Amino acid sequence: GAGPDGGAGAETAGEEQGSPLAAIEEEIGPRSDAARFGGVLVLLLATFIMLAAAPQGGWVTVASTALQALTLLAALYAARSGRLLMRIALAVSALSLISALIDAIAGTGDQRAAFFLVDVMLIAAAPAAIVVGITRRRRLDIQTVMGALCVYVLLGMFWAFLFQSIEAVGSSPFFAQTAHPDTSDFLYFSFVTLTTTGYGDLTAADGLGRALAVLEALFGQLYLVTVVALLVGNLAPRRRF
Repeated sequence: GAGPDGGAGAETAGEEQGSPLAAIEEEIGPRSDAARFGGVLVLLLATFIMLAAAPQGGWVTVASTALQALTLLAALYAARSGRLLMRIALAVSALSLISALIDAIAGTGDQRAAFFLVDVMLIAAAPAAIVVGITRRRRLDIQTVMGALCVYVLLGMFWAFLFQSIEAVGSSPFFAQTAHPDTSDFLYFSFVTLTTTGYGDLTAADGLGRALAVLEALFGQLYLVTVVALLVGNLAPRRRF
């Protein structure tokens, strides 16, 4: 029987806390989080391939917009973002998909406008949400590393979007080699610059573009040798006895 001091209740709570179910949840939780960020990374790579290699066309734009919207929502979900941000992302995704469908049916050719809002959310809100999500946990594990890699890929997309925006508002071509670049050219140039591969087949034509390209290369290398390297180096493997 339970004593007046509630000993039985405390004993029951202790048993629940140390139960096999609680141990399983503690074990599966971080793995589930890591799987979510792993899924985001796969979606980001699929988005990059779609934007860089898919042919131009209205229905291709619909598929690209849907993939970007799914990637955005998956990133915010993996980061455990708040309901307000998730609702905004859902609204932006819906508007972009509707715009893409209208463009595909009407054949207006305004492909960039279809997923412009998703682009902005993906390269602006998603990295910030991921950083906040992994720092809020105050734990260094595989989820932290996967989140950092997702941010790295998103940075490459951010610079591509920035370069393409400069091309759109500027009076001269961004690249010295071509006057009519498309999305694949900017993505290719951005990730080649971010990784400091430097093939040289596409180069910025003016001083602003060159300065930004140098900043991207520096930032990409500093990110890899500091953030990612430190995280991986301090990721202690779990020991089983």
